[in-house]
Amino acid sequence: MPLSLEAGFALCEFSVEQLWAAQVALGGNLSLSKLDAALQGTGDLTEHDHDVVAQALNERLMDRGYPNHPVAYASRTLRSD
Repeated sequence: MPLSLEAGFALCEFSVEQLWAAQVALGGNLSLSKLDAALQGTGDLTEHDHDVVAQALNERLMDRGYPNHPVAYASRTLRSD
């Protein structure tokens, strides 16, 4: 079962600042405060923003030995609801 952003973040051992920098490097444009709110469950992300953050988490987790793309992308999340 794919991981949520929050679950992926808990496993990746990134700080919020490191995840913010990783999503910016992938072309994301979330502010640090908006990313932090989304990870705490108090803010919403667009599908695009969700997917950029998911990709940043997936790259980190795969580097740490997790299976291919463990964090769900927005389209996958929507289909499972």
